[in-house]
Amino acid sequence: MDHFYPVCRKENRPVDGFDLITVLGLMKEYNLQEIWRRYLASEAQGLNVSMYVESESYFLEMHLQKMHRIILSEKFNTNPFFMQQVIQRITATHGHKLIMDKIRHQGIDTGDNPISLSCSMGNTIIDLIVNRNEPFSENSQRPFGTTYIEVEEQRPTDIYDLSSTLYLCQQNLTDTILRRYRDTEVGEKDSSKPEVNLASHVGDYETNLNFHCVSTRENRTIPPPGNASVHTIHQVLQRMNFRHTPDLILKELKNVGLSVTLEQVTTEFTLRRYINNTALRIDFSRIF
Repeated sequence: MDHFYPVCRKENRPVDGFDLITVLGLMKEYNLQEIWRRYLASEAQGLNVSMYVESESYFLEMHLQKMHRIILSEKFNTNPFFMQQVIQRITATHGHKLIMDKIRHQGIDTGDNPISLSCSMGNTIIDLIVNRNEPFSENSQRPFGTTYIEVEEQRPTDIYDLSSTLYLCQQNLTDTILRRYRDTEVGEKDSSKPEVNLASHVGDYETNLNFHCVSTRENRTIPPPGNASVHTIHQVLQRMNFRHTPDLILKELKNVGLSVTLEQVTTEFTLRRYINNTALRIDFSRIF
């Protein structure tokens, strides 16, 4: 079952949260052909894909089906983007109450266990069903910093926040990034040069993200390996988070022409993104 899906056979790994997030990302782009190419078994009857993934405290199943006609139903209570957020929070081991609060804040009426989310795009429907593992216990309180998000959600920053920063950067929502993730204690001391610094464990890597504004009047030279896209950085982070092999991480970089070596991936390297008047940098250091 681990290698039931074409992409898993090709990459010699089991299906995991990376694939759930990837399918939902392709759904956002309405790139159904790529979903079928990566995840539809050759012997499958019809365009149907089912995935089953176990995380630390939950068992997730996602079902994707193409119908012969457009289906309208009240059960389609959300969208692929929000489903991605829920999966990110679950796999980042956020507290169950926090996850449920975020779902209910969207006006979604779902059970506490299982959590049931559904959406449709055209005549393609997705169902996400999340069951808590039993016996279930909340994570013990972990120390957290003084950014708005950490205080508001009572947790340290993690892969969810790195992905969120990338998305907000792509949408040119600089003020939102600074409001959510700027250290409030540092901000009170120095407001002249606002910046965000996030340090997190992601899989087998230590990551340090820096985000700040830059002048558009100055010429800038981007050092190797070059200007990475938000999408590429996101894919690298997700593969790291689910502990994919260095070869698969390197493939994400080589596919877009970034000059990173396997030795760097297995030790340390840096990715940068200059977009509009902002600069984003993430340093990766593998933990041995």
